Amino acid sequence: MKNILRKIPAILAMAALFKLSTLPGNDPLLNSIHLSDKIEHFIAYFVLGITFCIWIPSKKWFAKPVVYGVIVIVLCTLFGISDEYHQKFVPGRSCDLYDLAVDSTASVIAVFAYFLVIKIKK
Repeated sequence: MKNILRKIPAILAMAALFKLSTLPGNDPLLNSIHLSDKIEHFIAYFVLGITFCIWIPSKKWFAKPVVYGVIVIVLCTLFGISDEYHQKFVPGRSCDLYDLAVDSTASVIAVFAYFLVIKIKK
């Protein structure tokens, strides 16, 4: 049961990101946030990275931190690729490689932050 609960935050984060990427470029919800597009991407993919980290039990992190860190980064990047590609078909949105670069960078920082926190907790 505990393993299922670990998956819920990542599933919710992916669903929220997918929902946001379906909104047209002129949607009031997208325009109500007054942050840079890159900062929004950073926050979103940092959160996604953390939720993917939570998915993996701490014991596994300590056994193979590099392997699981790479897995999380690859998963976030693949999700970012699919998200950017999907936005190509949404009115007023576009596929932006700079957004993808920010997404990947945020996931790398999330992995380091998560590992640092669980290491300090232990």
